[in-house]
Amino acid sequence: MVSDNIPQVDVEIPELSQVAFVVEDIDDGMDRFGSILGVGPWEVYRFEPPTLTDRTYHGESHEYSMVLALTQLGETMIELIEPLEGESIYTEHLEEHGEGLHHVACFAFDDPHAVVKEFEDAGLPVIQSGNYGGTEYWYFDTADELNGAIFETAANVDAMPEPDRTYPE
Repeated sequence: MVSDNIPQVDVEIPELSQVAFVVEDIDDGMDRFGSILGVGPWEVYRFEPPTLTDRTYHGESHEYSMVLALTQLGETMIELIEPLEGESIYTEHLEEHGEGLHHVACFAFDDPHAVVKEFEDAGLPVIQSGNYGGTEYWYFDTADELNGAIFETAANVDAMPEPDRTYPE
């Protein structure tokens, strides 16, 4: 039986595309995850202007930046995120919890904009968003309902620019 206190989102999630962790240092994180889980190589991206635009944080236009590293573990993308400048949901996480699991994501929706509307209509607002080279992304306020995990979706993931570097090089 579903509790009346839990928001009801009318969205069927076709897959879990990504599991993401916030880290203090991206290179150290890649070394640790690579050594323990045997994952890699990593594609490393700097999410900052001018490629990063339309940034919001808790419903307001806001400046922040981060570096992230992506690799695959089977069918699931593993992402590590190190905040660079400005307050963000990543700096919040580090201050409140330290390094660790931050969010899960699905990038396989036919209409991600409709998913954003469904989450917002269910009372789970966007807490951070942006556009990185044509790839739009949205994080939703699901931490209370999902035991600390935030849910993310994105549009045009295939439009992401080439990585700034790979690791190991």
